[in-house]
Amino acid sequence: MAAGGVIGSEWTEVAPVARLRSLMTGRDQMQASQRKRKVVTLQVSALAAGRMGAGYCEMLKQLLEGGIHGVRIKSSPINWHLDELRRQGADMNAHPLNWRAGSGVDPLTWRAGSGPNPLRSFSGTVIEAGTATASGMWWHLPVSGLPPRMQVAAPGDYIRIHSMADAAISEVARVVRAAVTNGSGAVTLRLDRQPTIANGRVNMAGQDEAVFRVDGALPRSVQPVGADWSYTWAFREVFADEVGGFTERNPWI
Repeated sequence: MAAGGVIGSEWTEVAPVARLRSLMTGRDQMQASQRKRKVVTLQVSALAAGRMGAGYCEMLKQLLEGGIHGVRIKSSPINWHLDELRRQGADMNAHPLNWRAGSGVDPLTWRAGSGPNPLRSFSGTVIEAGTATASGMWWHLPVSGLPPRMQVAAPGDYIRIHSMADAAISEVARVVRAAVTNGSGAVTLRLDRQPTIANGRVNMAGQDEAVFRVDGALPRSVQPVGADWSYTWAFREVFADEVGGFTERNPWI
């Protein structure tokens, strides 16, 4: 979905539970009744994205065929208005650079000396992760290379951890508590899950993502005269094993 037209968003998780009462003791028990799912709400301005918001929404409705199909969505920041632009800065993220000779399409591979491993180049600051360790139900991940004495993450923020051997391999994790670096630009992040990539590269402005189906009816919106209007979308996560796998296409490129 075209992110440029989104003027309001919600990204959260629902975890349905069942309440059971013992006939013998009268004691209440709570247990999960269904798997956890992400739910998303997006409010899209009709005149945003170069006055193409409404067109994107109407085309998406057509492509979804009444809600039969799904759409992949990336997470919205916890605090876009005040914090996210700072978290997206080059001092908290790095992006691989690919070198090419002339106008060729095949990348050039650089190596240091005669070693087998490629020499990689990045734009921005490379934030290096250490080894994650368990602490009760949480995982602690030391990272270094960040700006000194600065809050670099808030509860609910996502980070993305990339493999140093292959930038295409990555995973996300969510920060549990606020993280403030020391004078050397290092901090230990408390995460909600165990990272499987060891000693990787971290982008602090990470995003989660999933596939969703429209929850309820597809949105309709009446166009006024001389003013903006909006579409409000409600989505509910769908898993690949529920639909026999995904075949994904991007109509916008």
